[in-house]
Amino acid sequence: MPTLSVYGDVHIPENLIHALGLKPGTELAFERQGDAIIMRPVKTNKVSQVDAGPKILAYTGSTVTLEEMDEAIAKGAAQSL
Repeated sequence: MPTLSVYGDVHIPENLIHALGLKPGTELAFERQGDAIIMRPVKTNKVSQVDAGPKILAYTGSTVTLEEMDEAIAKGAAQSL
């Protein structure tokens, strides 16, 4: 049976680690319910990855190349002078 260390650490049984899909670095949330402690893995929003940027912003327009962006930046800079 897991016990609390002097540092407040608790070893989570391996069967629970696998059942919940926990990985090193997984954030955990703790909640008190009466005399029990409920531990839940914090769900991450997979849409927040850099690759999903347009989805985050709900952008539905066309995409542009880096060259097109550079040209637009140069044009805007020239107009501001």
